[in-house]
Amino acid sequence: MSAALLELEDLSVGTPEGRPLFRDLGLSVGRDRVAIVGRNGVGKSTLLEILAGRRAPDAGRRVARVEPVLVPQQPDPEQARQAAEALCRRALRDPAERHAIERERIAAGLPPLAALVDGPSSRGEARKLLLVRALLERPPMLLLDEPTEDLDEAGIAWLCERLRRWDGGLVVVSHHRGLLRELPDFFVVAESGCRHLPGPFDALQRTLEQEDEARQQQYVRNLNALAEQEQRDERIRRRRERKKNVGRLHELRRRTSRARLNEKRGHAQQSQARAARIRRDRIETARAWAKATRRALSVSLPLELPSPELPPDDGQPAIVLEGVEVCAAGRPLLSALDLRIGRERLAVMGPNGAGKTSLLRVMLGQRSADAGSVRLRAERIGAIAQGATDWESDESLLWHLHQGSPDATLEQLATMLVEHRFPLALAQRPLRSLSPGERVRAALLCLFARAPAVDLLVLDEPTNSLDFVGMAALQRALRAWPGGLVVASHDRELLEAIGIQRVLVLDGRGSWTSRPEIGLHQSSKWLEVQD
Repeated sequence: MSAALLELEDLSVGTPEGRPLFRDLGLSVGRDRVAIVGRNGVGKSTLLEILAGRRAPDAGRRVARVEPVLVPQQPDPEQARQAAEALCRRALRDPAERHAIERERIAAGLPPLAALVDGPSSRGEARKLLLVRALLERPPMLLLDEPTEDLDEAGIAWLCERLRRWDGGLVVVSHHRGLLRELPDFFVVAESGCRHLPGPFDALQRTLEQEDEARQQQYVRNLNALAEQEQRDERIRRRRERKKNVGRLHELRRRTSRARLNEKRGHAQQSQARAARIRRDRIETARAWAKATRRALSVSLPLELPSPELPPDDGQPAIVLEGVEVCAAGRPLLSALDLRIGRERLAVMGPNGAGKTSLLRVMLGQRSADAGSVRLRAERIGAIAQGATDWESDESLLWHLHQGSPDATLEQLATMLVEHRFPLALAQRPLRSLSPGERVRAALLCLFARAPAVDLLVLDEPTNSLDFVGMAALQRALRAWPGGLVVASHDRELLEAIGIQRVLVLDGRGSWTSRPEIGLHQSSKWLEVQD
């Protein structure tokens, strides 16, 4: 590695709840191109914020020999608007700057800067603006947190090409497989510790999947140890209770005011009995979950996931759009769209700001079309918004699965989690506390288990924020799904893997094109809509 530009020495950081993320971590980065990878929730974004100097560690120190530039995971619309204004001022000040800015703007697929000064129309455009500004500043150290999230295909291709030629220091937090294949070094963050691994990326992905399986096994071993300890505690408690009861009997014989004493003790014994029942229930729940997860992990998993049982297809579409028009701030996004969706697999694609999310909301009845008619059979449709924000709940995944399938046993539910490679340790946490990627997977499990079954899934950017293990599990689940699918996504690998049959391409100016799936594996040029 080259001379260090940023260093972390004996770094220790924990979450606000007290969970440790890093302990005594040492890290040195020079003019290297490094990806920080790891499963959701292990502290990758926190580490990037510390490298940028935006967050102080609990212990240890940061040594910065340059001033890094960070593009955060959540693009701030106001910062993006300020970036557009700054780029406009630079373009007016210097003709050479204007040429460079226009070249980057066009390559990134952004509209003219003057149209963005009042604020970008989509998160993808906001992210592109922040990336363009950061790349044109050419800082000695560039820090990018999930830079491909929300980007369309033109934006991802532009970013990969620019980072391939980047000659300064570069640290990227990402799950995007295409981008990671461009990087030579990986810093793996995990609860068990952090380590540096050189490429290739595909070998790294296999390693992380194996480690995830080992983590599941360790979780079950810990559960079993907890259940055994509680059993020992319960045996000790019962022995002590028997001794107390013998002492109470002797005491009762000695006292004369037996009625009053019995009345007081009866109340105390009732309170103790209630507390004992609560303890026994908790012990029994932990023991049952430990047994269920142990049996589930001993199952030899099939090559394909079991498919939900769907009723026979009646041939009637779940969604019908006729002459639909959609506008945003007076700008036409879609016009004269006719669409019938049943048990087929449809991808919705197009540049940032083209109206993909708006179209999905119209399909689901969450937004009215500006013209035309929409008919849907809501009881047949299951939906997951970006980051599963529509699934934020104080209840756990296990609670939702029980509600959807009240006759299912704990063992059956645990087996389902293992088959879908969902982390067992997260199944009992509130969905609100999960990361967006974890919540997307939890929501999909709930839809798979719903009774009566839905037969059309509508998913908006389902791979956003997913780690590698989660992405592979999502692909397997959607490939096994026997019903219809509508997926808005820029992830070609996902669309190929799940067997998309038709692609609806939006251009954001009112035009649209419907094409068969042929060409998904080819260059993205086939998706371009002609003026």
